Amino acid sequence: MKHFFFNIALVFCLGCVFTSCQKDFYATSNGDRLSLSDDSVRFDTLFTQKGSITQCVKIINNCKGIIKINRIYLSKQKSSEFYFNVNGFQGPLVENIDIDAGDSVFVFVQTKLGTQNVDTILFHEDFLKIEYNSVCDSIILCAWGQDVINFKGEALNTTTFTAGKPYVIYDSLIVNKGETLTIEAGARLYFHYNANLFVRGTLKIQGTSDSPVNISSDRLEQTYQLLPGQWGSIVFEPSSSNNEISYTKIINGTNGLVFHGQSGNDIACEVANSQISNMSGYGIFAQNAAIECYNSILANCEYSIVNMQGGSFHSVHNTIYNEGTPQGRKYYPSVSISNYKTDTTTTLIKKAEFYNTIIAGSMSNEITITAENGDNSMPCVFQNCLLRDTYTKADSTYYIDNVFYDREKTLFTQPGVYTLDSLSQAINIGKLEFASSHPTDLLTHSRTTDDKPDAGAIEYYYEEKKD
Repeated sequence: MKHFFFNIALVFCLGCVFTSCQKDFYATSNGDRLSLSDDSVRFDTLFTQKGSITQCVKIINNCKGIIKINRIYLSKQKSSEFYFNVNGFQGPLVENIDIDAGDSVFVFVQTKLGTQNVDTILFHEDFLKIEYNSVCDSIILCAWGQDVINFKGEALNTTTFTAGKPYVIYDSLIVNKGETLTIEAGARLYFHYNANLFVRGTLKIQGTSDSPVNISSDRLEQTYQLLPGQWGSIVFEPSSSNNEISYTKIINGTNGLVFHGQSGNDIACEVANSQISNMSGYGIFAQNAAIECYNSILANCEYSIVNMQGGSFHSVHNTIYNEGTPQGRKYYPSVSISNYKTDTTTTLIKKAEFYNTIIAGSMSNEITITAENGDNSMPCVFQNCLLRDTYTKADSTYYIDNVFYDREKTLFTQPGVYTLDSLSQAINIGKLEFASSHPTDLLTHSRTTDDKPDAGAIEYYYEEKKD
């Protein structure tokens, strides 16, 4: 019996030794191949002279023995605009990397593209080569580069931004008092985290239907496209005047437009054919401002879409819609109207007029009007609008010929797209008198082909406008 157990133990030990030896031998046949978690590393459009995020590829050894990688290197060697690191060793060439059976290593890849001296986006490519067992695997490395014009903490006198290279703003950009910043059609402004545009003079944004102006974050990766709060706000200070914003898309900031006017000196601004959306704060926050807004989409903020404190707001054919951002929504209505109070003074609302406008969203009451002494004396009117609000007799002072939103009915063709569904309640509820001042919609469709315009920024069309 003693010999029996001894023999079993011997067999067990020999098995362990054999298994250990199996793991320790090198697999050198060209049939012993590594596998890759991905055959390419692709970077979204990057600003030149600015480093990329880090991406990685796993090299996996599924063979029964160790595989020695003789060389991992970049095809363009030192002239490459890509960088890699494997097992703590930096390229462009790393040699003699062993990968145990069943094990793997990570290759981390970055890039920093050089200046291209052109306005357009250019494609950059290299190959990461992996040589072992007389074979050579390749990983494609590619990126698209864009030259930019950088601003950091600068104050501007009268100047013009054009549609050539994009503008990247760090810290803040100030338009001096009495000076004008003109932004031409097709221009692109990208703001770094917490960067703001402060307007002490005048802002003229002159986008067109074919060439809108785009204002957003400097993070262009796909994972950042729906993330609010990536930059600051466009802030109009008390000395600002005569501002115009046309065919402009402002997205993913803290606030879209912020107005800090003074009693008796409202900051004037026209917002036309534009979109302000996906803000971690407000779409428009206005203290003592005189805002004319039409044919615009104001959507999806964590706080109010329009918060008006004193001053005036004139809305015709806008879509004001709030489902919140991917990060949620605070308990603030889409439209909030109140008098502006300080410790020493109260500035009253001069007028708040909403015509042929959609005001809806995820809350049952999307409108709040805070009047002096709780009465209904505020100079507000909502006429021929689609509203989501709990209607009471007290609202009759403000509401004329409106339709109230039924959430069970489809309003838009799809989430995030503000074209009207064929069964939308907004169809044909507008008044021609209001539409005649803005006879084409945000997409340049006619509103006046019949006497029943739709509410909102975009007229319903299916081949031709239906009555």
